[in-house]
Amino acid sequence: MNVSILFAKKALVSLLAGFLLLQGCASTANNNVLAYSSHDFGLLCFGGVSNVRLTYAGAPHKLFHGKGDAAPEKKTADATRIPGFLSGSYRTFAGPIDMQWRSRDGSELSHVIDLNKEVTGRHIPYDQPERVYAKKPFVVHPTIIVEFNDRTVNVYLAATLQVIPLDPAKRTYDHVESRTLVYSKTL
Repeated sequence: MNVSILFAKKALVSLLAGFLLLQGCASTANNNVLAYSSHDFGLLCFGGVSNVRLTYAGAPHKLFHGKGDAAPEKKTADATRIPGFLSGSYRTFAGPIDMQWRSRDGSELSHVIDLNKEVTGRHIPYDQPERVYAKKPFVVHPTIIVEFNDRTVNVYLAATLQVIPLDPAKRTYDHVESRTLVYSKTL
């Protein structure tokens, strides 16, 4: 075998190994890009709940606490809704969520969620992390949404991501909505 061919093969193998190593590092880096250390916080109420009281990070929240107030029924469009009012920014995660509310049948319910135990990892799930714009991955802070629906509490992690468009001629970044159910409990 010619010495120059042998040398070229060794160089090609080293180059390929380096490229694969860099690809692995790029994947890891993109996972870190999707990490978050702070978040906004919002509440949604449905299913006739009333007298909702919630404390998170020492901040009290009240909804549907007036006499005769009750939350509307959940509609299909509400499945992807972000609350109109958000409070934040909170350190991820700023202690337990302590909540009390009245269900449709008038039962007084209470529940505590410790997101530090319920949410594994501190990154936004997204199936194409290589497309995320690393310099500014989030349009706004990720949002923790606590949803009350009669006797059920759901907690979602929502974020709007900036991603590199699939069309290389496009000069702006695409925005992708991510919403993941991270906790659910029916009492």
